[in-house]
Amino acid sequence: MLTILSSIAQGESESISSNNRWGIQKRFRDGSYNLGCVAYGYTKDEDGELIINEDEAATVRRIFQDYLNGKGSYVIARDLTNDNVPPVRTAETWNDSVVKGILQNPIYEGDLILQKTYTTEVLPYTKKINRGEMPQFFIKDNHEPIITREQGVMVREVYEYRRKQMGMDDSGKYQNRYELSSKIICEECGGTFRRQKIYIGKPYEKIQWSCKNHLNSKENCKMKAIREDIIKSAYLTMWNKLVSNYTYILIPLLDSLKNLRTCKAQEDDIENLNHKIMELTEQSHILSRVVQKGYMDSALFIQKQNALNIEIEETKKKRNGLLDSNGFEKEIEGTIRLLEIIKYNPEIMDTYDENLLAHTVDQVIIGQNKTITFKLINGLKLTERISKGGEEA
Repeated sequence: MLTILSSIAQGESESISSNNRWGIQKRFRDGSYNLGCVAYGYTKDEDGELIINEDEAATVRRIFQDYLNGKGSYVIARDLTNDNVPPVRTAETWNDSVVKGILQNPIYEGDLILQKTYTTEVLPYTKKINRGEMPQFFIKDNHEPIITREQGVMVREVYEYRRKQMGMDDSGKYQNRYELSSKIICEECGGTFRRQKIYIGKPYEKIQWSCKNHLNSKENCKMKAIREDIIKSAYLTMWNKLVSNYTYILIPLLDSLKNLRTCKAQEDDIENLNHKIMELTEQSHILSRVVQKGYMDSALFIQKQNALNIEIEETKKKRNGLLDSNGFEKEIEGTIRLLEIIKYNPEIMDTYDENLLAHTVDQVIIGQNKTITFKLINGLKLTERISKGGEEA
């Protein structure tokens, strides 16, 4: 009897949930849905419409402007905390993930995306991020923006550039066929190593990595091949040393990086370059409107448009060069990620883990003096010596 009653109750609960879900999605489609929890920087009027909260909006504008001036998300969060700025309503403190959430939210450009999350259809009901499982609804110019569309576009451009500099794809994973692909670098010539199988079909079949320049010509590079198991063993030794001593290595390093402030002159240069990009982009839009109305010859339009595009690309290169050396963002984020990985993998490892290497190492540098140097994702280089017999001809 209890089983039957439980089944009936579960069926009723799922039916009610399904009806509620259908009602919400219907309001999504016809544009009548009212947000329950509004984003930081906004509040609601008596009709449920989004209006700007000027106190919070000032912080939002500051975040976008600081990011465009070259500061990273971690530095921005630190500065907001130091200035005693009240955090967003859904977080206890300012941190880099909160800042990134604000920078990537289209609501500040006046647009709205509905159904970013969804609830599973069966018990136990679980709230999940919508990654394409359910339709999303985009409403353009839904409310008054806090930032301009030009600022939003430039922030996404800078964010994408920095993400690529960190070596990450959309899912945060490496896409090479093998975990060591494109990572092993020759100290002598700077070339990358290629994977090879030796003694194929034999009981002692091995995998080794060889410098591509050495394979093309031994005169160009004299670096010998190295067995894969030697690299893995060296990484395991290095990682165990780091786990055992991270409080003396990574934590002091992170503290030092935190104390390094962004150069004010560099911030001003980045801000000026961003303004120039926006002005050039606006000129390009004006040219397009002029030629559409027939006020300019097509040949002249193409000539001027090409000149503008070249100038925009050159300005972006200058800005990106300044971003690379501004704020130590990559080093700070990389160190934080390493500390997080160690937090969830605190034990000394007995066996090699390929996923661990893929997410902690940017490069493996092979030296002629029987050394393997691991350049970690925060730029830190740690070296291990190759044991005798670790080289292959």
